[in-house]
Amino acid sequence: MSSQQAEKLRKIIDKVLELFPIEDIPLKGLSSFEALVAVILSQKTNRENVRKALEAFRKRFRSVEDVARASVREIGASIKPAGLWRMKAPRIKLIARQVLELGGLEKILELPYEDAKKVLSSMKGIGPKTADVFLMFMRGDPVLPVDTHIFRVMRRLGIADERDGYEELRRKLEEATEPGKRIKAHLALIEFGREICRARNPRCDLCPLQSLCGFHRGRGYKASIGKP
Repeated sequence: MSSQQAEKLRKIIDKVLELFPIEDIPLKGLSSFEALVAVILSQKTNRENVRKALEAFRKRFRSVEDVARASVREIGASIKPAGLWRMKAPRIKLIARQVLELGGLEKILELPYEDAKKVLSSMKGIGPKTADVFLMFMRGDPVLPVDTHIFRVMRRLGIADERDGYEELRRKLEEATEPGKRIKAHLALIEFGREICRARNPRCDLCPLQSLCGFHRGRGYKASIGKP
């Protein structure tokens, strides 16, 4: 990444943090397995739905062993508020079994970042992004995970190109973001993608990044075609 692009990215992150100041870091007070479940539940839903589903899940299951023994139907019934429960329930059960086979998440959390991520990512149902989010929230690893919202925002702003995969874009974001800002930058960029730079009907009129955004300029150009 060029120094010019890095400077642009720093401006983007600072603006987004101004627009969405993050006060509370989620997942506090959860066990390591509950935190991992929360990360899985958070995919393709909002925080309120995750909160409701996690509350029901914690009432029903007291341990990893409880989840591993439960039926997919039982798990699904407890996480319904988060949506996509037919997909997430068998995934959570499978992960619970694998966690027990590996000797528990606490053992993994004792490993250095690269090793912990490798072990987590080797489990069926956990990819690099889920592993990074879990490690970031559980022990403050200075990573900046990239979800679908962040990918969309960075492509529109010209930071990510079509060849960038998860690891390439994560490294770009981390190069331009101080370690202490990364967890809040991750959360703020997701909110920005959900509320402003939406997949459909992006709210460009409310966006403070218009001057940095080729996507916005392209929309303006297209809208002007055919006008006298």
